[in-house]
Amino acid sequence: MLDLSHLPTGTGPVAVQEFFGQATVLGASYQTWVKPRGKTMCSILLSGKGGNGGTGVIGATSTAAGGGGGGSGGQTSLTMPLALLPDVLYLSLAGQSATTTLASTISIQPSLTAGGAAPVANNVLMIANGGGNGGNASGATAGTAGTAGAIATVTTMPLGWQWANLSLAGQAGIAGGGVSAGAALTLPLTGLTITGGTGGAGISSTGTPGAAGGAITGAGLLPSSPGGIGGAAATTPPTNGGAGFNPIPKLRYFYGGTGGGSTHADATGAGAVQASGGNGAPGSGGGGMGGALTGSTAGAVGQGGVAYCLIVCW
Repeated sequence: MLDLSHLPTGTGPVAVQEFFGQATVLGASYQTWVKPRGKTMCSILLSGKGGNGGTGVIGATSTAAGGGGGGSGGQTSLTMPLALLPDVLYLSLAGQSATTTLASTISIQPSLTAGGAAPVANNVLMIANGGGNGGNASGATAGTAGTAGAIATVTTMPLGWQWANLSLAGQAGIAGGGVSAGAALTLPLTGLTITGGTGGAGISSTGTPGAAGGAITGAGLLPSSPGGIGGAAATTPPTNGGAGFNPIPKLRYFYGGTGGGSTHADATGAGAVQASGGNGAPGSGGGGMGGALTGSTAGAVGQGGVAYCLIVCW
């Protein structure tokens, strides 16, 4: 009999579906996944949202530090028979938000609380916690690194734990620079496919050029991602941190944003502009703002990347 009520999710032997975060409060909004016909197994990858970068200081020379980079979300994966899943799953995936460490869940029933709330733990198939926001700089004290998204545990996803392949903590961001360039971030070697963000640069003593925001150091086929460039002359503005990206699309590997460069210590005119941090790609941290001389136009923090879910059935 022809099944006219079913909408196909893909052709061929494999069905691939991707979901991106939208919720600003856990359980406030849901996306639904419907079990595809003709498949027997399912693999799910869930990455929590990245933390935002921190603010840099606009102040005098040697007292304008850069903001810290946001941490990446945690990452959870499982593989299980489709026959053991209900026909519909409910995904509360965190979007861009100032709320730090906002979690994302996949459950068999949505929260029934008006305005949103965490689903009952015994209804949760998977969870991935969000990364922490980078710290705001204060004077010459750089913003601290955003914390890594906490690892999922059996008590937070009891329905899916027996099928879990990996439960990983996220990667912390990188602190901003006090009176110097932001430090670089090394790609994780834990199995994570998301990264933290890097910090913005700070301003040094009178007469010195601006410094670069923290970079992400590549390895193998994964490229490096530079931080923002510092102001080379008093009237040359620094550049914003780089936005996160997916360097090898089929791998679904996502970079965090990098930190903004700092202004020249004698910035004036067109050079008096604070550099923003770069936004993170899904699951990855945002970059911190650079430090800027008094009178500079304010920049913006890099937004952490939204939560991400990949569901593959075969």
